[in-house]
Amino acid sequence: MKTFKKFNNSFRGKSFISINQFSSKKEVEIIFNTADQMKKIVEKRKVNDLLKKYCIAQLFYQPSTRTFTSFLGAAKWLGALTIPIHGMSEYSSAVKGESLADSIKSIYQTTAADLIILRHPDDDSSEVAAKNSYVPIINAGSGKKEHPTQAILDLFTIRESFKKTDNLKVAMVGDLKNGRTVKSLALLLSLMGKNNKIIFVSPGSLRAPLALLNQLKSSGTDVWETDDLNQVIDKIDCLYVTRIQKEWFAKEEEYQKVAGCYTIDKKLMSRAKKKMIVMHPLPRVNEITEEIDTDPRSFYFEQMRSGLYTRMALLKLILLGNN
Repeated sequence: MKTFKKFNNSFRGKSFISINQFSSKKEVEIIFNTADQMKKIVEKRKVNDLLKKYCIAQLFYQPSTRTFTSFLGAAKWLGALTIPIHGMSEYSSAVKGESLADSIKSIYQTTAADLIILRHPDDDSSEVAAKNSYVPIINAGSGKKEHPTQAILDLFTIRESFKKTDNLKVAMVGDLKNGRTVKSLALLLSLMGKNNKIIFVSPGSLRAPLALLNQLKSSGTDVWETDDLNQVIDKIDCLYVTRIQKEWFAKEEEYQKVAGCYTIDKKLMSRAKKKMIVMHPLPRVNEITEEIDTDPRSFYFEQMRSGLYTRMALLKLILLGNN
């Protein structure tokens, strides 16, 4: 059985579990260059048969709209046979106590899948899956820990907007303690440019984990922390907004203390740079007002399309290699 390992400029047959698997900017650029090719396929509106001999299974133990459909769309645009399985927590043998390791082995046997895409509420779920799988695993969100394919699409969006991935000031706002998207994106920004500055904006109770801060700082990344978004809104190139994630709070009153602590509205945006972008992994609750949707600096819907292109690229690279 295979486990995840460093890419070392080759993706074929390897699981994608963590941003920490990247050794260099070059590896990320391989994905982006492949995503550029995938974008052309979609724009031509012609389904490609690159993966017509492959079977891809999606196992989602948590609700998902964007990640689930973009992976499904990515596989279908490349001609793969797809086995989409939603609601694993409610309708699979997990209800009877089956371990994740056994579920991964079972799905491989029952579907003959060449690759398995997994979303699961446990932090170490993707590692467990990769260690017990006969085929590559793609982490589509593991607990509060990481969401590496979201980080790839996020940075691809930034690259499309600024034509670069370094020399950027990025503010990450909201639930930085529980949010997995910010952790993966921060690590990726750190890898891609030592001149990138990351500003974490959150209430004191939802600050980014110390281990993440230490890793970023040890790599030479300039990191700030503040609870005041007004202090930085006029200085940043990218505002990456996340919701306060109610599902991770044990008590309703704890959630209510921080719910709605940041709101992106016209008043706030009037102080932001003319050349900047607002991003959000979605879903949003009340942290970005709908009046911002028509602001040309709002990129959270375009951001979703980046997920289709980059996930197509990852499927191609893992199943077929770099050539």
